[in-house]
Amino acid sequence: MQATQVGSGSITAEDLAALLPELEAFHARFGRFFCRSEGRGWGRRYLAGLLLPIVRKNVENIAEQVGAPPRKLQQLISESPWDDAGCVVELQRLVGEELGAPDGVLVIDDTGFAKKGRCSAGVGRQYSGTLGRRDNCQVGVFVGYASRHGHTLVDRRLYLLEPWFDPGAAARRRRAGVPEGLEFATKPQLAAELLRAADAAGVLPFGWVTADAAYGDGHDLRQVVADLGKWYCMEVSSTAEVYQRDPAWRVPARRPGRGHPPSRPRPTPSSPPSVTAGDLVGGLAASAWVRHRVTEGAKGPREYEFARVRVVEKRHRAPGPAGWLLARRPVGGGEVKHYLSNAPETVALAELAWVGCLRWTVEEDFELAKGEVGLDQYEVTKLRGWYHHMTLALLALSFVKFVQRKWEKQQAGQGQRPGGL
Repeated sequence: MQATQVGSGSITAEDLAALLPELEAFHARFGRFFCRSEGRGWGRRYLAGLLLPIVRKNVENIAEQVGAPPRKLQQLISESPWDDAGCVVELQRLVGEELGAPDGVLVIDDTGFAKKGRCSAGVGRQYSGTLGRRDNCQVGVFVGYASRHGHTLVDRRLYLLEPWFDPGAAARRRRAGVPEGLEFATKPQLAAELLRAADAAGVLPFGWVTADAAYGDGHDLRQVVADLGKWYCMEVSSTAEVYQRDPAWRVPARRPGRGHPPSRPRPTPSSPPSVTAGDLVGGLAASAWVRHRVTEGAKGPREYEFARVRVVEKRHRAPGPAGWLLARRPVGGGEVKHYLSNAPETVALAELAWVGCLRWTVEEDFELAKGEVGLDQYEVTKLRGWYHHMTLALLALSFVKFVQRKWEKQQAGQGQRPGGL
C-alpha cells in the first residue's frame, strides 16, 4: 500500500486509523469555523481523505474512501460559507504552539497548478516555476513558517491575472465567484497581504522574512517588512543597485527667483555612484568569504561560502535604508546568490546565512503537500472552492508535520513510533 512519506516516518492507512483520536482532537480546534455540526463532520471526513493514500484526491475519490456522498463534500468545498480565514488564524496559532520561536521566519513563494479550460478562477497562460514554462494554470502565493523546530505552510492567496479584471470579463468573474469588490493585485502585493495578516493575527512568533528574487527585488515589499518591525533577508537579482557608502544626497539650496524651494534630496558632487550587487560582490577579496554550514532539508547539512558588506540600498532611483548585502556561493566557487537585509550591524553572519538559506523549506512543503495531501489535486472552478480546498490541505499538511515531529522524538527516545505504530 502507498504510504505518505513524512521524513523519518510515514503515514499508512493503518497508521491513520490508529491516529484517528489525534486527528479528531486536531480537527476540533477548527470546529467552530464550520457551519453547524453537519458541516464540521464533512470537514473532518474531507481532512481524513486528504491524509489517506489515495492516488488522486479529488472529491469523488475522497468521498468513496471516507463513506460520504460526493455532493455533500462538493458543497462543503465549493458552496458552503464556512470561515476558512478563521481556520487559517487558528492554524497559525497551533503552528506557533508546536513550532514557534522568537526568531521564526516567514518564507514567501508561489507555486503553479496546471489547469485545462478557462473557467477556474484566475486561470490563464502565465509562467509557472513549478511547471518550468508558460502554460495554462493557476498560481497561488503562499507563506510558510520555519523555525529550528520545523516548518509548514500557514497561509495562501490566489493570484488572478490582470485580464480577469477587464470590463469584458465580468461574466467570467461571476461564474467563478470572484467578489465584486476584489481588485487586481500583483504577486508581491499578495505577499504583502499575507505578511500583514500574519502580523495582525499575532499568534505566530516571527522575526524574519525571506523570499527569492521575484519578491526580494520588490522595494515596496521589503519596506512592508521593515514597517512591521521585522527583519528581512531576501534574495535579489545581481543587477540590484546599492551604494557602498553614504551617498550624501542633499536638498539643494533655493535659487533666487526660481519659485518654490526644493524639497527632495539630490546627488552632490561628492556623492558616489550606485553599483550593482554582482559587481560589488565580484570585487570582494578572497578573504571576505567565510564557510558556514546550513541545513538543506532532506539532503542533510550543506556548506556554502558567505560574504557580506554594509551598504545603502537604492530604492526607486534614490538612496534607501542602510543594511547588509549578503552573498552565497558553493564551496570553491560557483553561482553566486545575492541578498539584501535590513538587519542591524550587530547581527551575526551565521544568522543571516541561516535565514537566507531557508527558502528550501517552502519548496519541500510544496512537494510534500502536492505529493501527499492533494494540494494540487482539486477539481473546483470557483474562488471560494480554491480557498476552501487549500485551507484543508494546509491543515492536513500541518497534521502530517506534527505527527512527523512526534515520531522523530519517539524514535530518538525509544526507537519506535508513539502508540507502538
